[in-house]
Amino acid sequence: MKAKRNLMIGLVVLLVVLAVGVLAAQTISDRDAAASASEDTSIALTSLTASSEIESFGYTWQRDTLNFEQRQEIVETESDSSETADDSASTSASQESEPETETVWYLADDPEYKLDQSSVNSMLTAFVNLEASRQLTETSEEYGLEEPTLTFWMTANGETTTWICGATNDVTGTVYLQKQGEDTVYLVDTNKVTVFEKSRMDLGATSDSTGDIASSETASSEATTSEAASSEAVSSEAATSESSSGEAASEG
Repeated sequence: MKAKRNLMIGLVVLLVVLAVGVLAAQTISDRDAAASASEDTSIALTSLTASSEIESFGYTWQRDTLNFEQRQEIVETESDSSETADDSASTSASQESEPETETVWYLADDPEYKLDQSSVNSMLTAFVNLEASRQLTETSEEYGLEEPTLTFWMTANGETTTWICGATNDVTGTVYLQKQGEDTVYLVDTNKVTVFEKSRMDLGATSDSTGDIASSETASSEATTSEAASSEAVSSEAATSESSSGEAASEG
């Protein structure tokens, strides 16, 4: 009887020990999870919720400044392009709804330059997702903000915000970023800002990636070919003239 009672007591003690161990393990796990979540918390640098809020933007990279603006263009469909002049009037008269339009971004200083809209959309997305992994309380010349490698800005809801990019920390893969007019410095992953490191040529649409340069080269090539043809024609005429003169002299 005594042995049975001791066995029961031992089982109760064992259950209590196990319960305490499980509770301690759960507490440590919850604490570590909370600490991890705190460390992974990013700092949002914009209040944008969608790229459609951006009215205009621009950046300076490698001493080249590009400013982007947007306009609405009518979306052309196959049916629109295949309409004849005879039925276009009746079609337009019967249409009650407004034509479908889309937002197209262009260079402010060269509106006719064909931009790759997907590249522009990547920049717009970068503004929306711009966030820092860490906030620094002190500034230093080593951050390279006095001589920025890249500066970019955007206007949304009538307010323009500019960011200055400094040196890159190759060890952590981050770049020092500062909002113009503020002292706070942030550490931002390089892939958050390298999307703006594109030249005018890089942004050219695939079908017209070289812009006016290609047209200029083509025109130059055609001009060279035309000059060569003219030269050959002149040489041929001269040779014919000399031959005629020689035959006349021989007959005389």
